[in-house]
Amino acid sequence: MISKDQIVPDALTYNILINGFCRGGKVDQAKKVIEFMRNNGCAPNVFNYSALMNGLCKDGRIQEAMEMFEEMKALGIKLDTIGYTTLINFFGREGRLEEALLLLKEMREVGCKPDAITYRIVIEVLSRQQRFKEALQMLEMLPYEGVFLDKASYRITLNVLCRVGELEKAAWLLSLMLGRCFVPHYTTSNELLVRMCEAGRADDAVTALSELLEAGFRPEPNSWLLMLETVCQERKLLPTFILLDQLVEDVNN
Repeated sequence: MISKDQIVPDALTYNILINGFCRGGKVDQAKKVIEFMRNNGCAPNVFNYSALMNGLCKDGRIQEAMEMFEEMKALGIKLDTIGYTTLINFFGREGRLEEALLLLKEMREVGCKPDAITYRIVIEVLSRQQRFKEALQMLEMLPYEGVFLDKASYRITLNVLCRVGELEKAAWLLSLMLGRCFVPHYTTSNELLVRMCEAGRADDAVTALSELLEAGFRPEPNSWLLMLETVCQERKLLPTFILLDQLVEDVNN
């Protein structure tokens, strides 16, 4: 293109090369494309840098990715949402939560709006590190800020809450999910009911079951049995009769 036909590639053409090398695991070749661009009068743009940073992160070369990030800042190029999310995702996978949160804060400060994918990554890392207050606050408030999360974002946190026995928070999140028409995974729903019964939280279990039944969920037989045993042990006859009625209705349907 250049030497024979004197056709000068543009940034889009170069980006195809950068993406191709990165997908093929040849990140050093992708870096050479950036250098070639500079030397041949084509300034790399945000998409070129983002593509290379993504390749560097996937290759575990975060320090070089951050150097690219700093180079962009020095040149006055603002990283886009995809670029920031790429870095946040890498820090999240490495368990470097504070660095991920700093990048999220920086995004907001420079006017780069995080999207649902960005927040899902952050919520997952917060949940894994059992920083539930922050994760639950995001899940509750983000829709009011115009960020509409998918059901996976809610399910990730609920799964961890069940696993570590944070049943009160799990019950609260369940109500929030169902109120927004997000139904938990079948296995998680049964696990939550069982754990509530085992912890002697019969009232919470009955409330959770009622909410789940309204959403079309049908517990496993063992979950029904355990709930009946728990309620009977606490000598709560009315909830027992209600559960029996629901069980009979469920069998008939």
